[in-house]
Amino acid sequence: MKRLICLFLICILLSGCGANTQKTLYHMNTVMHLQLWGKDCETAAARCDVILRDLESLWSVTDANSSLSAINRGQDVKLDGPYQALLNQVEALSQRTGGAFNPKLYALSNAWGFYNEEFRVPTAEEITEALSQEQWDLGAALKGYAGYRLTLELDKLKVDRAMLNLGGNIQTYGEKADGSPWKIGIQNPDGGDYLGIISVTGTMAVVTSGDYQRYFEVDGVRYHHILDPETGFPADSGLRSVTVICDDGLTADAFSTALFVMGLEDGTRFWRASDDFEAVFITNDGKIHATEGVNLSGCDYEVIFR
Repeated sequence: MKRLICLFLICILLSGCGANTQKTLYHMNTVMHLQLWGKDCETAAARCDVILRDLESLWSVTDANSSLSAINRGQDVKLDGPYQALLNQVEALSQRTGGAFNPKLYALSNAWGFYNEEFRVPTAEEITEALSQEQWDLGAALKGYAGYRLTLELDKLKVDRAMLNLGGNIQTYGEKADGSPWKIGIQNPDGGDYLGIISVTGTMAVVTSGDYQRYFEVDGVRYHHILDPETGFPADSGLRSVTVICDDGLTADAFSTALFVMGLEDGTRFWRASDDFEAVFITNDGKIHATEGVNLSGCDYEVIFR
């Protein structure tokens, strides 16, 4: 089971917006909190539960009965159109990031013990072998995709708005009743108070990748779970966390990992060449850098301009 060090993004709801329905679930090895407002919110919460369970059964890399595990064993698996499209999208995002987001690192993550929690530092030979296997692992994409899928379901129902915390991946839906923005706290990588508040409006995904979420220590050295596809070791990019804000959850999830691997300089260059997301970087020295489109408050930060 994945060890969650903390839920790294917490939604901050203004008073006077009491949820019609609140539901706590456990899927994808993490706790998820759903808050929904509207006539069909009870029905919506139940449907969200089913969708999340179905996605997990299809794409869990640790479930031997999942479709993804079958694919990794080399079996011929026929996927429905939307699910084949998911793999195609994931491949495209990987190519777009130059491989910084790599959805085929299951063998590598397993070599480090991040799935069975038998943590260890693999040998150079083991890392080379693991990198050569290219086994699918959607751990850096599935929760983001799930947020997108749930918004499609909410579109079919009489749901006015929702705040979905999918194990730290935040997905908002609709506008708040009073017209104010959704407010989302950025976790301090060292713990304690939140470093700042991101405000978003409408249906948006806010996803963070950080070195504090899953890690282990050996001989005083910390090894986190965000692995660099080039070295096979935890990414040493000078960053503690990256938060991506985007209208597509899958893209936000993939890019938060990719930008963490890239580091601030290359991540900034990637953002400048793009037009579909914003980002907040926290560097090893605790400084915050935010792209110019981020609505960030409650902290001092350096603005990254185009």
